[in-house]
Amino acid sequence: MSKIRIVDVGKKFGNMNTAKRFYPDWMTKEEIREDFMRRRLEMGEHYGFNGELMYMADQVKKDGSYFEITSDYVEANPKGWTDIPEDILVITDKLPGVVIGHPVADCPVVMMSDVKQGVTAIAHCSAELIDMRMPMMVADALQKAYDCKDDDIIAYISACAGTGWTYDSYPKWATDRRLWDGAITMGDDNLFHINMRKVIANELRERNISNVTFSSIDTITNPNYYSNSASSPYGLNDASKAGRNFAGAFYYGCYNVKTKNLERTR
Repeated sequence: MSKIRIVDVGKKFGNMNTAKRFYPDWMTKEEIREDFMRRRLEMGEHYGFNGELMYMADQVKKDGSYFEITSDYVEANPKGWTDIPEDILVITDKLPGVVIGHPVADCPVVMMSDVKQGVTAIAHCSAELIDMRMPMMVADALQKAYDCKDDDIIAYISACAGTGWTYDSYPKWATDRRLWDGAITMGDDNLFHINMRKVIANELRERNISNVTFSSIDTITNPNYYSNSASSPYGLNDASKAGRNFAGAFYYGCYNVKTKNLERTR
């Protein structure tokens, strides 16, 4: 069985999406796409995956739905970065060198792998989605798709904002006050400080996922990572922090693509 590899990278290869606000005004959409692909390929070469074969979920449904990246899907979409409305992506070690992940700023990507079966699931977990218990739904997706057992699952939570992420009022997305009890606290600065890691840890404990590793990187304070909070004029107003990091996972190796007619691409 191939070993899962984690990618949790900040500014090293530049901004990791095609949002025009992160590029010079003079660049066209096509130039942005070409520049982004170049950086994807550079990142892939560095980590040992195919930079073209990168897939993300658009998380339109917000109900714990999952989509498995299969060989048929890869061969129909050999340039990656497609429209997938589901919330969670699943991949197996039968697709080495194919990456599932998300461009992110201050919110983490929760990744889980069944080490015995060679299957991995991931989801970007914004504070809103954490409130909806999306971290728990990643484990549910593995169970539904491959009947994975809790004891066989290892979890990794990517770099994210620490408690320096603040609101000037109690956040509206925190609809479950019990869930956020002790994780949204009033500081001496009279701001509400958010501790996403604490809530994720509690959710995974409740879901019976015990083998959990958190990245220690705080995207707000680490100069090598982008951060919405740090770049915002309401935060640190640091223009150098405007952009998207990338967090995802792949199985080591090389997948040979036999292209088919493109479908479901953007």
